[in-house]
Amino acid sequence: MVDTTKEPTTQLDALVIGGGVAGLWCLDALREAGFDAALLESRALGTGQSISAQGILHGGVKYSLTGLLDPASAAISRMPERWDRSLRGECRPDLRAVTVRTEACHLWRTQALRSIAGMVGAKLALAVRPQRLDRADRPPVLADCPGEVARLPEKVIETPTLMRALAALHPDRIWQGTVLEGDARDPERTRLRVEDAHGGTHALVARRVVLAAGGGTPGLLERLQLPEERTPMQRRPLHMAMIKGPPDLLPELNGHCADGGRTRVTITSSTSEDHQRVWQLGGELSEAGCDQTPEALIDAARSCLREVLPGFDPDDERLAWSTYRIDRAERRQGEARRPTGPYVGTSGSAIIAWPTKLVMAPWTAEQVVKAMGDLRPAERPTGSRNGWSSPPVARPPWEEATWH
Repeated sequence: MVDTTKEPTTQLDALVIGGGVAGLWCLDALREAGFDAALLESRALGTGQSISAQGILHGGVKYSLTGLLDPASAAISRMPERWDRSLRGECRPDLRAVTVRTEACHLWRTQALRSIAGMVGAKLALAVRPQRLDRADRPPVLADCPGEVARLPEKVIETPTLMRALAALHPDRIWQGTVLEGDARDPERTRLRVEDAHGGTHALVARRVVLAAGGGTPGLLERLQLPEERTPMQRRPLHMAMIKGPPDLLPELNGHCADGGRTRVTITSSTSEDHQRVWQLGGELSEAGCDQTPEALIDAARSCLREVLPGFDPDDERLAWSTYRIDRAERRQGEARRPTGPYVGTSGSAIIAWPTKLVMAPWTAEQVVKAMGDLRPAERPTGSRNGWSSPPVARPPWEEATWH
C-alpha cells in the first residue's frame, strides 16, 4: 500500500486524471452530480489529441459512407444535439464562450465511381443527411467540382476556445501535477502520491479515480498497480498536413471529400494568432501519411487538393506548409480497428474512460457518473486545497509549427 501518513492528505470523492476534453467534461459532470471532484493534468490542458481535434461535431455521416449504420454511427448520431444544448447554454457545461466556426460543413465527391457510391451510402445511413446543393449555391472553392456537392448539418467549433471554456468552469479544481505512485486495487478508495508543478508532494485519497489520460493511461494503470490487460490500449497514428495563408487566398472550407467508403480528405479551417487562415488536412490523407516524411506528405497533399478542389492552386508561393504527428489513443480493438464507440469500465476503484472521438465526450461523462454506482457525495471535503497551480491551455498545432 502507498504510505500517505507522512504528508497532509486531501480526500476527494473523485479525482479525474487527464485534462483533455473528455476529462474536463467528466469533471463538470461529477461536480454537477454533487461529488467533491478535482482534475489532475501533468502538462498543458488538451495536449495531444484534444487540442489537435479538427472540431467537427460529427452526426455519423462520415462513418457511414458505405451505407451501413454500425454501432459507432448509431451512438454518434445522438451527440450533436447534446452539444447544441451546451453551446446554447441550456445545460451544463455552459459552452456559450466556444466559437462555432460554421453551422454546417460540406460533403463532396470526386468523379470516381467509388466516390459516387459513397455519397449515395451517406444519404441512406442516418437521419442527419447531406442536402444536395445546386451549382449556384456552392461555395466558390467547390464551384468547379465535377461531382455532387452537399451541405452537411454538422457544426465545426474552434477547439482552442472549447478548451478555454471548459477550463474556466472549475479553475480551483484543475491542478497541475504528476502521479508518482498509487494503489487503486481497493474498490473503496485510491491512494496516490502526487508531485505538483513546483516540486512539492501531496497525498491524495479518492473514493474513485477516473483515468481519462488517453496515451498516458497505460502508465497510470501501472503506477496504480492495476492490470493493463483488462483495458489494453491501441494507438492509431496520424500525420496531418497544414496550409497557412491570407484569407483572400485560402478560403473558408470545412468538410469531407468522400471517395467510396473512405473519407479521402477532411479539411477544416482555423484562424492563427497572426490573422492568417489555416487548413488542417485529415481523413485518409493523414492516415496514409504516417509512413511518409513531411516533404512527401506535403507533396501528396498538393496532389490530393489538385484532384478534389479543381480551381484551387496548392502551389501558390504565398501559401506556407507544415505537418505534425498525433496518435489517437483508444481501447484496443481486434486488428487495430476503429472502436465502435466510447468505453467506460472499472478496475478496483478506478474508472477507465476512452471517449474515442471529440463528439463523444458528453456520452463518456454520463457513463462515468453512472460508474460511480451507489456512491453518495461526502458530507464535507477534508484536507488542504492550497498549494496547487492550474495548468495552462495547450497551444494549437498551427501555433507551434515551423512553416515552409
